[in-house]
Amino acid sequence: MLGCLLTSCAATVEPPSAVQLELAGSTSMQGLVEELAGAYTGRYDWVSIDIDPRGTQLGLEALRGGAVDVALVSRELRPEETQGLEAVVIAYDAVAVIVNSQNPVDDLTTAQLRNIYSGQILVWSELGGQEADIQVVSREDGSGTREAFEGAMMQGEDVTTMAVVMPGSEAMGHFVEGNPLAVGYRSSVGIPLGTRALRIEGVGPGVQAVAQGTYPLLRPFLLVIRQDAGQDERSFVDFVLSPAGQVIVGQRYGRARH
Repeated sequence: MLGCLLTSCAATVEPPSAVQLELAGSTSMQGLVEELAGAYTGRYDWVSIDIDPRGTQLGLEALRGGAVDVALVSRELRPEETQGLEAVVIAYDAVAVIVNSQNPVDDLTTAQLRNIYSGQILVWSELGGQEADIQVVSREDGSGTREAFEGAMMQGEDVTTMAVVMPGSEAMGHFVEGNPLAVGYRSSVGIPLGTRALRIEGVGPGVQAVAQGTYPLLRPFLLVIRQDAGQDERSFVDFVLSPAGQVIVGQRYGRARH
């Protein structure tokens, strides 16, 4: 009887079933979410997480269509988008206005930036730069970064039709890096070496300015799940909001929780 208790009668612990989570959305959030996903799957090795940086709007559409489990959204949800969904702020990001490293312009007011993007300021010499045309660079329709930028800066004015449109944060950075007369916008984290971020109203997009809320171009990073989401999705969101997850966030972004 004792042998039975010690060997064959011992309870068998079943390993957890494999879990696959599909995430899609904002290109600006890709790097941060990859770090968070790596930390999460390091703890729970039966979980795999795939990340598809297809843009905020397409991520939301994929979530609603059941193609993914979590949408990555780099702006506030509009009221009409909230039905059936739960959105959680996980971080705050600065949208950096970037120029080529050769550009001498260092600081813009919000009015100057709006006038650049509406096409009212056309040459860099009006801003203390060289006598040359400004090449305005924007993002594609459905970009969370674009909506955040226009919502904060444009006051209902349209972006000039002369703007070059780039399909993601990485493409935006590379275009400005290769074009001395270009101005664009993207997440302040990971901008290419051949570019630099301008100060807006005298404030740069540093981590401290994000944490203090003094930089004029801030936007939230959201994880969005369906209201009927299962425990697997909710466990990942809970980890991101936990002290361990927020330590990762706080290395480069403003924390959602302290």
